[in-house]
Amino acid sequence: MAMFKTLRELLKHPKKDLCMCMVVSEQEGAEIWMNGEQTAVVTPRLVAIPKNEDVKIQVRMIGHEPHEALVRSSHNLSYYYCNLERIPLRLVRDEIDYCATV
Repeated sequence: MAMFKTLRELLKHPKKDLCMCMVVSEQEGAEIWMNGEQTAVVTPRLVAIPKNEDVKIQVRMIGHEPHEALVRSSHNLSYYYCNLERIPLRLVRDEIDYCATV
């Protein structure tokens, strides 16, 4: 996974043929994971991915189910959008843990 602060920095990076992918989720501020590694960025964000290679992108947010997809692009710019499903809350009543004593 390659991260770049500016387009100029991306263009100077000769190792792989890269393209840009705009990762967007309906819920802004979701963490972006690439190939199982956490990135330091959140949605919406433009990230660099290798051209013509599968990249596993996972979008995670507290209180929501993670969304995962394989992204492959042969274009210079691609777009990935997802809508995270909310985890249903369960009310718990009359359940007290008596093992913990003060």
